[in-house]
Amino acid sequence: MNSNGLGADAAARLGAITGLRPEPAAQAPALPTAALAEGPGNVLMVTLLGRNAVAAMTRAGSNNGVDTWRTAKGVTLSFRDGILVASRGLGGDLMGANVDGVLAAILRGSGTAQLRHAFLDSEDQIQASDLTYTFTTDAPEVIAIATGTVEATKVTEVCESPVFCVYETVLANDTEIVQSRQAAQ
Repeated sequence: MNSNGLGADAAARLGAITGLRPEPAAQAPALPTAALAEGPGNVLMVTLLGRNAVAAMTRAGSNNGVDTWRTAKGVTLSFRDGILVASRGLGGDLMGANVDGVLAAILRGSGTAQLRHAFLDSEDQIQASDLTYTFTTDAPEVIAIATGTVEATKVTEVCESPVFCVYETVLANDTEIVQSRQAAQ
């Protein structure tokens, strides 16, 4: 099997680029049984690599194509087309992101896209960054997801900015994101 569905050497490559080294996996939280009983797509498992934390998130709502997920402690993550566009409750939150064109570039598996991220800094001021991402595709691999296994294509997104960032996204059937590793800073 591979490293969290992102390839056997993904953690080492991410560590070499960012300087972050993965710690031993955190204990998985208890799953929200009521949300699980409602069927697939109601629970999102999230790992915060920098904090060695794992959380089960339940769907809090959807508005204008943005799906928001919430932990039992009130932390929220919001996604448009599977791409992180906002976070709350983590400190240094992603206040918003313009990700127009990103899903199309991911589905193509190549090219570039422009993004605008707005973060809350340590002085509670919003700082915006315009970033250019380059997309590359690796060979398909079989990954495990909650409903079984699926053959998926890994698309790596790389951006260069004052803070170098890498996003790795795994796709299934070239139509949707089924598993992803997304960095917010």
